[in-house]
Amino acid sequence: MRGLIDNFGLAISILLALVIGKGLAAEIAGRAFKYSQSARTTIGSLTLPQVAATLAATLVGVKTVDPAGHHLIDDRVLNSVFVLMLSTSILGPVMTQFFAPRMLPERVERSA
Repeated sequence: MRGLIDNFGLAISILLALVIGKGLAAEIAGRAFKYSQSARTTIGSLTLPQVAATLAATLVGVKTVDPAGHHLIDDRVLNSVFVLMLSTSILGPVMTQFFAPRMLPERVERSA
């Protein structure tokens, strides 16, 4: 817990970079395919959770040592990745539950 408090800025930076990047990608792709705003935000929320591949890649980085004997990923980044995984695995489903139902009235309006 102390390591997280000491590296709060790093953890928030990584989390914000992921959320902004995923949101931007969903917005660009959604506009390219002419999706509604609700559909674009739902796409962003569905792609947000980062768990399995993120954990695997991080653990490989932690176990990998360069010729000088330094780990490629240190404990600060490892703790920040744990915060990222926990945050996105909660935030993604909550956002999806909030935004996905908003797509239904739009679909009904278009078909009418």
